[in-house]
Amino acid sequence: MAVSKNKALFLKGCLLMSLLLSGCGGQALSEREIVRGVFFTRQQDAFSACLVLADQSSEKDSGGEKISAAQGSTPAQALERAEQALYGDVYYGLLDLAALPSDTDLSMAREIGGLLYENAQPAPELSVFVLDDSVSSWAKEGSVLYQNMKSLEKTYKVHCGLQQLFSQEEVCGIPGYIAGGGYDFLLLPQYGSPVRCHGLVEAQLAAVLCGQTSILKGTFASGRAACEARTQVLAEGEDLQIHLRDTMLTVLDPSFSEEALQSVLEQELQRSFLKLQQQMQCSGEADPFHLRFWQSCQYGPDFDPQPPTLEVIFES
Repeated sequence: MAVSKNKALFLKGCLLMSLLLSGCGGQALSEREIVRGVFFTRQQDAFSACLVLADQSSEKDSGGEKISAAQGSTPAQALERAEQALYGDVYYGLLDLAALPSDTDLSMAREIGGLLYENAQPAPELSVFVLDDSVSSWAKEGSVLYQNMKSLEKTYKVHCGLQQLFSQEEVCGIPGYIAGGGYDFLLLPQYGSPVRCHGLVEAQLAAVLCGQTSILKGTFASGRAACEARTQVLAEGEDLQIHLRDTMLTVLDPSFSEEALQSVLEQELQRSFLKLQQQMQCSGEADPFHLRFWQSCQYGPDFDPQPPTLEVIFES
């Protein structure tokens, strides 16, 4: 007897829901330890791993989390010990955030990334941040760190996936968490020291050029004005153009001239772009913004790359 199309879809939906509720392993999620975040820090030769877990005993939609943390001589050992401190089986199917130590370089980022791929097998939506400093107490700060980083990702629409640690051969860009609000942006070259882009204009510009966000949002003019705009980056000859659309410029200091907003933002973006290029010159052949690629497409592979300038175009 043939099964109707609607009934077949219903049966498939029921099967999928049962797999999700059981964690695909026959054990209900309510009996498992559901990991939402995995954070790492390092102090000298010791690593600390923190698991931020869903607190299933809390009220529904309360957003409660609980913490399990441990130390080890390697990230793998610290993670294993944090898992062993739990009563139930660990479930990583809902993991959506990982944080790396503040002194991360590309080698360490890939080591921890490989560890998560092997043990956690996270979903593609997993986001990666770099912490700004060592954490004094996971019990007090772990849940707050998780909530703050998720809020940053939502506010600034910035996202670095775990796969990007491996797909970028020469250099990888990762958002850097700041406890006081906002975020920095780190460029981790394969050869050379990490570069931290400070300030929201510089950090957001770097994230835009790395393809990790499509909006420009933050304060500028020493905090006297704010900007929010959709962005599009185009190569024009040897230079770059950043198009700002649906731009909202807001005066935060009454003494600041509203007429000067566009010109001041344009100058800050161009200065930030120049600074980013100068910082990356110390990192060998690293090309995080694909500038040489664009120039090669325009003029051919034998073209001698020239330092590009940034043109800021405000569109109505």
